[in-house]
Formats: sequence, structure tokens, C-alpha cells
Amino acid sequence: MTKGQLKARTRAIGPEDKSERRAGIVRAAEALLRRDPSATFAVEQIAQRANLAKGTVYLYFGSREEVLLAVHEKQTHELFDVVERALSAPDAQGRRVVEEGLAYLRGHPEFYPLAGNCRGMLDTNISTEAALAFKVGVASRLQPLGARIEEIFPGLGPGEGAALLTNCYALIIGLWQQADPPRSLRRVMHLPELAMFRIDFEAQLVAALLDLWEGVERRSRKGGK
Repeated sequence: MTKGQLKARTRAIGPEDKSERRAGIVRAAEALLRRDPSATFAVEQIAQRANLAKGTVYLYFGSREEVLLAVHEKQTHELFDVVERALSAPDAQGRRVVEEGLAYLRGHPEFYPLAGNCRGMLDTNISTEAALAFKVGVASRLQPLGARIEEIFPGLGPGEGAALLTNCYALIIGLWQQADPPRSLRRVMHLPELAMFRIDFEAQLVAALLDLWEGVERRSRKGGK
């Protein structure tokens, strides 16, 4: 790409163009994350991947962390879409939600480290405006999905459907952090004394998530008692 072409691409013309430009930056960061889940890449590499000037990225995002948060937001909403479809099925049940959710996560393994780092990013290089937009967007999905869960499982009280989804998210990230050894220990994880820390992540995750959902189903059958 010539300098003239690159310069021409640094200016968005209208709202649709701006929206696509922003989405393109997010897609570029997501592609880099698939190759480098630890997110060691810089804004310059995101810009190159998106065929933009580095300064253009900062027209849409205040920091590299805000770009990464936008990737996590995109993937979180895609996961919500998966849960919504599973809950809309005639035979909606917890096992279906768990299986389809995990199928999505298998295709997006970068979700785990990114989600695990999300709190740290929110505490450092992300503006209040970006953090608020992220949280409000998540809340806008949790409320109707939670209501749908409460409709399927009448043993739940108001707000408990959304709480179930929040607990699932916390379980996923917490278990992944336990299963993913820190770099300082990766070379010695084979030692017998560390056997208890070698976790079969997906097997334990499936079991733990099913425990949550099946507990809800049991409560529903008992009328919430």
C-alpha cells in the first residue's frame, strides 16, 4: 500500500464508514490474538493488520487495552448469541446451553486469556467511558437472557437467571486460570508433586457448568424450594 493510499484510508467519511473502520480494527486485533493469545503485540501491529496508520487506531480507541476490551466485548456478545439460540430451542435445557457454549469457546480459545485479563485492563488503561459502555452492553444482554432462563425454569426468582449466567462466566474464567500454569512453572508441571494442579480443563468445566444448570433444573422441578 502506498503512502497516498494509506493516508486516504485514515479518514472516515460518514457514520457507516466510521463503524466499519472501528469493526475492522477489532477484527485485526482478534486475528492477532488467535496467533498470540498473550497479546504481546502493539498498536502498530494492529494498525498494519487493519491496513491503517497507527494514529488512526487512536481516533477510535484510547489505548491498546481498549481495542482488546472491544474484542472481548465482541466475543462475549457472540457467546450471548449462542446462549440465546440454545434457550430459544423447543427443548431448551441446561445441557444444550453448556454444549453449544463450549463449542463456541473451542473455536475461540483466545477468549480465555483475554477474559482473564479483562479486570486488569479495566483497572489500568481503559477510560471510564469505554468501561461503562462495555458493562452497559453486557447488562443489556444479561437482562433478557436471564428473564428467558427464569421463564424456562420457574423455580428461579427475579434476577436469578442473570446471576446464573454471571456465575457461569466466573466459573469459566476462574477454572481456566487454575488450569493454565504461569510461565515460571510450565517447564516443571510434569513433576509428581504438581500432579494435583494438572487439570483436565474441559472435562472439569463441563462437569462444573452442568452442576450449576442441573441445580437450577432441580429447583424448578421442586417449585423453587
